[in-house]
Amino acid sequence: MNDMNEAQETNTVRAQIYDREYVLCTDGDTERLQALCAVLDERMRNIAATTGVVDTLKVAVLAALSIADEARRAREEAIKLDEAVGKRSVACVSMLDRSISKIIAD
Repeated sequence: MNDMNEAQETNTVRAQIYDREYVLCTDGDTERLQALCAVLDERMRNIAATTGVVDTLKVAVLAALSIADEARRAREEAIKLDEAVGKRSVACVSMLDRSISKIIAD
């Protein structure tokens, strides 16, 4: 029987981000963490190349803002899609109710 208070296994990941090595700990998927680090590295390099900014901290902040904006837009889009699906579901239920009512009435 597993105790809910047991600590999850923590894995160590070595990652290269913008020419610096980081040792990161995760209790999640190490391959996912590596992939996220690769995304961050690529974003930082693209920002540095397009803006000419050389200060690593500024590049990191710009990359964080870019990724945060992308995540927020994705959440907003997911909310819109969820609302659209909800409306269509209500419409489908209404059509089914009318059809069933008509069948019962006949």
